[in-house]
Amino acid sequence: MQVTIRGVTVTIRTGTTDLEVVLASLRGEFDELIAAVPSLRHGLIVDAGGYIGTAAIVFARAYPDATVLTLEPSGENFALLTKNVAPFANIKPIKTAISSTKETIDLRDRGTGHWGLTIVETPEDNTASVIEKVDCLTVQDLLEQYGHGGIDIFKIDIEGGEYKLLSAQTDWIGNTGAICIELHDRIVHGCSQLYERSIAGRVNSKLDGEKYISLSA
Repeated sequence: MQVTIRGVTVTIRTGTTDLEVVLASLRGEFDELIAAVPSLRHGLIVDAGGYIGTAAIVFARAYPDATVLTLEPSGENFALLTKNVAPFANIKPIKTAISSTKETIDLRDRGTGHWGLTIVETPEDNTASVIEKVDCLTVQDLLEQYGHGGIDIFKIDIEGGEYKLLSAQTDWIGNTGAICIELHDRIVHGCSQLYERSIAGRVNSKLDGEKYISLSA
């Protein structure tokens, strides 16, 4: 079905977590982040864990001159994401996961709905079953492919995949203006501690729930 929130019309699946995500994203979930980034240096926003595209839409409307890369590994989610972001010329959907290595890996269903899919091999909170093979790209791959020297906003909501992302090759953090991340210690123990080490020396704050913001000093 289609729903319209604050002038944005998107297609969702009934009886899923889609509506909850749409309502959160389009009703101000990223307002504090956008207020903290009044202008862009690189013209690049990366939305890792794009789901059905609502976060990318918020960023595309707030920064119409930016390129918004929205990454989603799930084939089913990606089909809906592509449909929802189609009206926005500055959004580029990419069917991929983000990680510290370029590889093909299993995407797993933790039994928590379409928003809880993960590339973590052994999630600590639930038994997970493999649903498809997905490609992973590194941050450097994205920067090289799209010709940008850094990232202005990097939104990361990848269901425990942040542990591997932050475990190696984190030079990109120094060239990232703002990081907005959800930490999933329940899926992979130690995500929070690794994140805190990675963003030492930046301006860091916690939002409601699992979200954290880190700004370049």
